[in-house]
Amino acid sequence: MRNFFSKLIRALLFIAFFCACGISYGIYTRTLVKWWIPVGVALCTAALTVFCYRKWAWLTTTDNKAANLLCHFVCAGIIGYTLFLSGNLLLADPASTYQEEVVIVNKYQEKHKKTRRVGRHRYIPDGERIEYYITIAFDNGSTKKQSVTLRTYNKTRIGQHKVLTMQRGKFGYPVFKP
Repeated sequence: MRNFFSKLIRALLFIAFFCACGISYGIYTRTLVKWWIPVGVALCTAALTVFCYRKWAWLTTTDNKAANLLCHFVCAGIIGYTLFLSGNLLLADPASTYQEEVVIVNKYQEKHKKTRRVGRHRYIPDGERIEYYITIAFDNGSTKKQSVTLRTYNKTRIGQHKVLTMQRGKFGYPVFKP
């Protein structure tokens, strides 16, 4: 019975890890921050708590130092990454909302091939999926790639000015307000 619960907890932790990765990426796309800042926070979080690497032996089911260190850096890193980005977004002051005018620098499409399964080990092409993106430039010189709908993509022109509603995050990094 104990073996079942330990496997169940490992599976739930595995699912929670990938959910945290997805949530973090979603928040990152709404935050105007350089990519290396949250990664640096994640690495610092993992490095400051490196003395706890032995506690991961129950997850890795081994006393191997390298495996436990790797597990610690990955898990503690994603926890630090998620807490930093979600704290910046969720703890933002609603009174800090402001309007910012941006310029559409570029717009483009990405085509991805879709497949469908027709047998146990056979996949055949099933058309294409198109994703639409615009690149916006802010007054301070930074740019951000944004995913948009087809309708917004068709209405947007390069060089067009657009007003976005932004909010100052808890740690000072602006976030897009929907």
